[in-house]
Amino acid sequence: MLAQSNWPPSFNDRRFKENWILEDWTLKDSLSRNFSDRWKLIALSNNRNIWMSVGGQLRLRYQGTFNQEFVDKYYGEYTLRARLHADVHFGRNFRVFAEGIYSNAVDQGNTRLGVNTPVKDGAILNLFGEYTFNINSEWQTEVWVGRRELQAGYERFVSPGNWLNTRRSWDGLGINIGRNSNQISAFISKPVIVIPDGFTQRDADAVFWGIRYQNDEVVYNMSSGYGVPSWSNYQKIHFEPYLFGLDRQQVVFEQGTQDDKRYTLGVLFSGPIRNSHLDYELEMAYQDGSFGSADISAYSITVELGYNPRVFWQPRFWIGFDYASGDDNPNDNKLGTFDPLFPQATAWFGEHGTIDRKNLVSYSFNIDLRPLDIITTRLSYWNFSRAQVNDAVYNTANGILRSPMGSAARDLGNSVQISNIIRPNFQWEFNVTYNFWIPGKFFEETQNTAALTQQYLMLTAQYSF
Repeated sequence: MLAQSNWPPSFNDRRFKENWILEDWTLKDSLSRNFSDRWKLIALSNNRNIWMSVGGQLRLRYQGTFNQEFVDKYYGEYTLRARLHADVHFGRNFRVFAEGIYSNAVDQGNTRLGVNTPVKDGAILNLFGEYTFNINSEWQTEVWVGRRELQAGYERFVSPGNWLNTRRSWDGLGINIGRNSNQISAFISKPVIVIPDGFTQRDADAVFWGIRYQNDEVVYNMSSGYGVPSWSNYQKIHFEPYLFGLDRQQVVFEQGTQDDKRYTLGVLFSGPIRNSHLDYELEMAYQDGSFGSADISAYSITVELGYNPRVFWQPRFWIGFDYASGDDNPNDNKLGTFDPLFPQATAWFGEHGTIDRKNLVSYSFNIDLRPLDIITTRLSYWNFSRAQVNDAVYNTANGILRSPMGSAARDLGNSVQISNIIRPNFQWEFNVTYNFWIPGKFFEETQNTAALTQQYLMLTAQYSF
């Protein structure tokens, strides 16, 4: 239960993680910031054993890509996304959380429907029952069943994908043991398929399960901008080992299209370096399993080192290295291409969402600034290359962006992005992002026309209540 001084709580990316319980209900009106806080903690019974909280979000976005995928092509899109939820508690131990989502797109010319698929008739994003009970004073158990958004680590491998036009969710059941620190979580589920002009449905041909431990709970950002900020400037060490299993049919790689059964064993560390202005982040994951009759052996490594001088404008500088293995021979009986499962893709390699963490090497340099209390600015530079020259470059919709076509070039080019997030208050957020990507030798060698610089512009307004 939250202390009264911590009420009202901050909005969370997954709205069901917000805790609106107030010890003294008579303080609700005096502590409420505006009408939206008064829509929380609504008594449904005289004894207040049954209560409800209501909230939602509205997002408008324009995104335009000039010279999309390095050819003379413009793609522009206006999107609208609305979320509305109700969190109904029956006493202190049981609740039902329901959330709907509506999304639409105008001038949608992007064929990657997995990225921007609208649900014009609306869809159920979350609908689950949850029972919570205490084992002792330190350990709490939470059991849930139904449709629920999943999230893990810093969202490199498991994320609802807040950048997406329609967020991801899963049908299944799970258990969490622990509290905000020292928590063990396990789940088994079926991913939900987003269908245009209709309700979403579960993928009958896929199973996703996982178990993980975290020594403290990540408070996920619901930003409409560059997704997940760098988390490695934590004031304490974060440790999270995990094991995920994903069984899917007809998955596409350069080696072909086959059923894919994949196990991901990984660990995440981050935190400050004692007695310094430095911090770090390290995430390593190894995958094995089967791709048709082939054996999977793949891996991913992320390393970040940051420096926070604690001066005017609160700058933070960090360098990053990402490596996701590729396949060195598409004709043998092994698959070496790493698969990032269900990532928050745009947070790592550019808001355009062109490229995925598969057969990829990335070096980056980043600066975060706060020129004003309401403005956060991030400037990023990336150098991209292929890990293996016989493997493809992959997009963020589980497809191939560009096959190797006989090119032995690794160089994918250099990209620069500036993103500004403006938060005038706790409900409104505006984002302006510009990105350009100068293509490398690989793209020059694998298209008939000149490889043009891809430019991307995104304008977003988001209101949460």
